[in-house]
Amino acid sequence: MNGAPQVGIGIVGLGRWARAHAAAADRTGTASLVSCFSRDAARRESFADEFELERSADSYEALLADPAVEAIIVSTPNDLHVEMALDAIASGKPVLIDKPISVDIPGGLAVLRAAAGGGHIGVAHHARRLAGHRAAQRWLASGEAGVARLAHADFSNARGAQMKPDAWHRRVAGAEAGVLIQVGIHPVDTVLSLFGPPVAVNARLGYQTMGPLADAAVVIITHAAGTVSTVTSSWTTPSLYRVEIQASGGNLRYRLDHGHWTSGDVDDFGTLTLDRDGEPETVLETGKGDPLAEQLVELAAAARGTGAMEVDAAAGLRAMAVVVAAARSTAAGGAEIAIGDLLAAEGATTEEVALLTEAKQEGS
Repeated sequence: MNGAPQVGIGIVGLGRWARAHAAAADRTGTASLVSCFSRDAARRESFADEFELERSADSYEALLADPAVEAIIVSTPNDLHVEMALDAIASGKPVLIDKPISVDIPGGLAVLRAAAGGGHIGVAHHARRLAGHRAAQRWLASGEAGVARLAHADFSNARGAQMKPDAWHRRVAGAEAGVLIQVGIHPVDTVLSLFGPPVAVNARLGYQTMGPLADAAVVIITHAAGTVSTVTSSWTTPSLYRVEIQASGGNLRYRLDHGHWTSGDVDDFGTLTLDRDGEPETVLETGKGDPLAEQLVELAAAARGTGAMEVDAAAGLRAMAVVVAAARSTAAGGAEIAIGDLLAAEGATTEEVALLTEAKQEGS
């Protein structure tokens, strides 16, 4: 930011991901966490001490009113995202919302409309920023890939099996989607960023080990540009992260050691390979980034009016629409759910449906 003072950021919700954001802010050089809020006074004071913050706020309203806080991170349980994001927009401050953008489509539409009125909104789908995914995006855009026909993405871990009985993940609105809204939504956003908006979804959610929460998901997404992708996710099996692309120009495979998910050196633990008929498999260079820090650099730029956030409200709502469609498809025995029809039935205008589903509109 050309030597300008660092942008002051306030964070609401002080759980596991707040710690990841705080550590990432320290790596940016442009953003500084300066205040925090939690309804639990002891928690907010402990968090402020741990990360050496200048202050903590005794209410969300006080956090928003603090002139030193130029931008907001919403890291609360999912069902609070919309209300807190709208309050941040009303205060004139850009906001980064932990995924998902909302727990339903009307809430996501409310954020989308507020953002259209001038609010800067970002959604923390940081997985699309992994160097292996960025390299895959470049490969697809270069023409070397030819026509991408199939893709598969999987993100699984056993955190669901370790969840406490009183965890908010079990009880807030949208919780019934389980692993898909908490874990699988990451690869959902990734395939949307690679292949464009969704036009139809077929899915099966499994409910074998976690009662009313889905512990396994298989989602088929038909993209506006014609590619068909599958996203799978399990919440009770060992960690697995992979993306595979089958195109006329070759098969691209990405693997990541999920154990480094929140660290700045996460890209050191990913491998991207390409194979073509009659040629040996090749390991490709991907470069390195820092996904969590990058989105905070964008948030800081939005606060100063020098840039926008890549994963905007439209991108966040596309991913959430796939989650809702997957639940509807499961209830209908795996039937196809047309995303445009679903959005319209939930209150989206014709223009909003076009924004969220047409390939020519992609580029969030």
